[in-house]
Amino acid sequence: MADEKRADDSVRLRKFIDVVVEDKLSFTLFRGAIADISATGMRVISDQYLPKGTRYTFTMKRAPHLVARGEVRWVRALERDTFQVGVRFVDMPEDDRRRLQSYLEIERQRVPTS
Repeated sequence: MADEKRADDSVRLRKFIDVVVEDKLSFTLFRGAIADISATGMRVISDQYLPKGTRYTFTMKRAPHLVARGEVRWVRALERDTFQVGVRFVDMPEDDRRRLQSYLEIERQRVPTS
């Protein structure tokens, strides 16, 4: 979106990736799906409400197969009992950041974005 402040190197890649969301504080696990992903964050679709400002561990069940910590930046109701959640990556190790960047570059070359 034009009003979002996003650096050129963090263009979103539309990619459907199954994800397990874990709240380590409450020992809660549930499934969701990544709708798009960038080097700095992702948009997750979930049937669980994830409060803004909370941090979760996201385990990607498909490539790039990362386990990433993320903080919820925004939440929007999508339809009944379904939410879109904007997540910013936090505390990502440099090796994982490089792996994600490499994955994004390969996918962009393979699937042109418009």
